[in-house]
Amino acid sequence: MKTRIFFVEANPAVHGKLRDVLESRYKDVHTLGSGYALIRRMEQDVPALIVLRDGLPDMRASAVLQALHQAGHDTPVIVIGDTMSTLGSVDLIVCLELGADDYVRMPCDPRELLSRVENVLRRVPHKAPALAGALGQCDIGQFVLDFHTRRLTRNGVPVAMHSSMFALLRLFAEHPLEVLSRRVIADRLRGAGEGHCDRSLDVLVCRLRRIVESDPSRPRLIQTIRGRGYVFTPAGLGAAPIEFDDEPRVMPPESAWQRATAVSSYA
Repeated sequence: MKTRIFFVEANPAVHGKLRDVLESRYKDVHTLGSGYALIRRMEQDVPALIVLRDGLPDMRASAVLQALHQAGHDTPVIVIGDTMSTLGSVDLIVCLELGADDYVRMPCDPRELLSRVENVLRRVPHKAPALAGALGQCDIGQFVLDFHTRRLTRNGVPVAMHSSMFALLRLFAEHPLEVLSRRVIADRLRGAGEGHCDRSLDVLVCRLRRIVESDPSRPRLIQTIRGRGYVFTPAGLGAAPIEFDDEPRVMPPESAWQRATAVSSYA
């Protein structure tokens, strides 16, 4: 199987040698001209690796990384930054905190970039895109999760859903029958390095269950694996519960402000 790489650079001629050395090793290299173009392309096609130039005209690399994580993507990313400077050092730290797998400073020897690409691919073996991602949608009982339109429908009727909840459901759909720890889920949704409270993630899962589960008190689709995290079972409507925590997590009562915020966020 070819290793697909997205090379994101607004002016490919400037760093043509970097792209050429990638193409000499990996034949399936696609050049994209902006962060927005990358985000749109990722809705339909998931590569093994992204080489992302910082300082794109439409958005910084940090903003691109945030958008990818919020959409539930975990594709490894190498950021190509500017020369040594105070600002460049800040960008490096921010990108690494947001989940970038490596950061290359310019000027960069093309062979160095190739070595870094190979190192990242060895550390993060490429997995073929999930069937749901390849088809653009995922059937979940009476629901259909459409990745292209970023919509959840039930029997053809759209279901109001906050963007963070959609990202979580998409993450589960792209990793069926795979146990995801709370830390992994938090990192992939919000970016590695950011603090995240287990309680807030549990609340988000609880709210998602209220939408997709026929009986949220005994979830079949999104199940809790004791001491490990959560697992998504696409055929959950007809399956028995796997295993639950010894003590169910009790969600604190929501304040009027929290309820109002939740309601307004779905509008």
